Amino acid sequence: MKIFFSICALLFILAQDASAKIWRVNNNLGINADFTDLPAAVSAAAAGDTIMVEASSSLYTAPTLTKKLIIIGTGYYFTDATPNPKTQANTNVSGLSGNITFNAGSSGSVVEGLTVGGIFLNESDITVERNNITSYMYIAYAANSVCNNDTIRQNVVYGLVSGSSTGKATNLLVYNNIFNGPPVQFASNVNNISGYFINNDFLSSYSSSCANFTFQNNIFYSANFGAYLSSNAFFNNLTTNTGLPTGNGNQLNVNLDNVFVGYSSGTGFSSDGRYQLKNGSPASGAGLLNGGTVDCGAFGAPAPYILSGMPAIPSIYVLTVPSSVPSGATNMNVSISSTTVH
Repeated sequence: MKIFFSICALLFILAQDASAKIWRVNNNLGINADFTDLPAAVSAAAAGDTIMVEASSSLYTAPTLTKKLIIIGTGYYFTDATPNPKTQANTNVSGLSGNITFNAGSSGSVVEGLTVGGIFLNESDITVERNNITSYMYIAYAANSVCNNDTIRQNVVYGLVSGSSTGKATNLLVYNNIFNGPPVQFASNVNNISGYFINNDFLSSYSSSCANFTFQNNIFYSANFGAYLSSNAFFNNLTTNTGLPTGNGNQLNVNLDNVFVGYSSGTGFSSDGRYQLKNGSPASGAGLLNGGTVDCGAFGAPAPYILSGMPAIPSIYVLTVPSSVPSGATNMNVSISSTTVH
């Protein structure tokens, strides 16, 4: 891992503002990094800095942000029975205990490639991408918080909920995510949150409570909006039931076994790869975006879901290093294969 992030950091630096600094966080024994836990790195970093959270068999503590930072982990789903190709040679993840909180002052922050319990959004212009969020994301959670133009994309996430009745979130942009729990629960301040859900997979039958949203090119297992159905707009979505309006390109009573390559059985597919579209899927070419035809679901449109949440930096997916070097040897052969997923 020391080799991995030294190379990644070097290449990443070349594309960044020279005034910004990159910090390494690693709690593995014998690794010489800047910090062993994330909150200390967040405290020391200046606004605009990048923090690389390196893979570990143990968890880091989730931080609270009050300044603009870029936090990058290594991705997830590396140890599935059928792992995704070209991910990471080190199959540990960048895992956090607790919840990341974005408070006032953190506008412009980006977090990606992490495995984390939950995320609290209390600030505007935050980007949450390519993370495995095992519990809820809380939108406008703090009293009187204002969250405008937040972006949630390419994540695996349990669900979204609102917080304080006085919190507000406008132009929330949620696209190309895989939701595996109660998807949208904004009842506590339903009239204060608005935005767009585009090209997501909603894989649970829980009811959704939201208003003032546009749902476009999504795939639903048993859509259920109850009394909120008429308070939202729906275009070119698929659902297994009759829980969406007819017309506007919506498809009702769709069998998801005909949609995804591994819906009923994930055998032969990773936890996220099973939701790719199969040949002849009714979701193929069934969506519309900016006047053009796209596939519905998380893997469609110009910004498709990325397998294993791979961050958009160079990553080493094969690393072969001799277990020992003979005494007196002057050379050591090391094999490295790397890739970058954008």
